[in-house]
Amino acid sequence: MIVADFSMIPMGSGTSASRYVKAIHEVLKSSGVNFVPGPMSTSVEVESLEELFRVIDTANERLKEMGVGRIITNIRIDCRLDKEISIRSKLQAVRP
Repeated sequence: MIVADFSMIPMGSGTSASRYVKAIHEVLKSSGVNFVPGPMSTSVEVESLEELFRVIDTANERLKEMGVGRIITNIRIDCRLDKEISIRSKLQAVRP
């Protein structure tokens, strides 16, 4: 399992990004991947890098459909090879 987080910044679209974030979350819901929204990024669980980039590409296309002319995307990927991980396991590892 791969756990990643990403943020997409729609450039030139004003100071509020909530409608774009909601659209991206709809893409994630439709894709069937497990995701957890955060205040600055969204975490996802995927089986492969291909799946991750497919979901991000779909989100990018959705923003393009909404008229966004430039999108800055930041991605962090945790590809653990020695054991299975999940968003839940990562959160449990840091809780007291």
